[in-house]
Formats: sequence, C-alpha cells, structure tokens
Amino acid sequence: MTPTPERIRASDPAPRRRRVAAVLMALEGLVLLGAASIAVLDAGQPGVPRGFALGLALFLGIFAVAILLAAVSLIRRRRFGVGYGITWQLFQALVAASLLSSGFLLIGVTFLAVAIAAFLLLLGIARTTAMPLRED
Repeated sequence: MTPTPERIRASDPAPRRRRVAAVLMALEGLVLLGAASIAVLDAGQPGVPRGFALGLALFLGIFAVAILLAAVSLIRRRRFGVGYGITWQLFQALVAASLLSSGFLLIGVTFLAVAIAAFLLLLGIARTTAMPLRED
C-alpha cells in the first residue's frame, strides 16, 4: 500500500519544533508590521521624504505579510513555510550583520539570534519532512 500525501502529512515528526519556528516567524512578521506602521507615521514628518517613507512601508508590509503567511503555512504543515522561512532567515542574518557593523549592537544581536534559532529549527523540519510522492 502506497502512502497518500494525507498519510505522510498526518505523521509530523517535530510538532513542537514546528510550533516554535512558527511563533518566531510570526513575531518577525509583527515586528515588520510595526516598522511599516512607523514608516507610514513618519511620512508626514518634516525632513522625511514622503515617497521614500511610503515606499519603505509598502516594502516592509509585503515582507511582513509573506512571513506571516509562511508561519501559517508552517502550522498547517505545508511546504511553503519551510522553504520561505529558511530563505527569510538568511536574509535576516544579512540585515543583522549590517546592523552590527553599523553600531546597532542590541538590535543586531537580537535579529541575528532569532535568525539563527529559526534557521536551525526550520532546517530540522526540512530534514524530517517527507517529500511528496510522484506518480510516474
């Protein structure tokens, strides 16, 4: 008897790891939404180019929605959340390194720690997730 995708999906070898990774990704998304909100509020401030602030808010908002969707996907045991989450953590680590080199030590270390923790959790999930069966 060949296992169906539903059967493969039903056995989750790392449910706790998946939940922790989803929570970390959801927190990242909420932080991005907060940063996007601050950018929108700053758009009306003197000395802040309105177009730049609104563009930054849009950019951050798009990534916030994407990482929140990835967190939901992870909870639902879908594959998008794992792949996008791993890619996002690599991007976040680069941003954290840039923050560290710019002198923003506390936020840089925090971002880097979250990126490393989420990356390792997601990597563990990717290693234990069964690939879908191909019918040739």
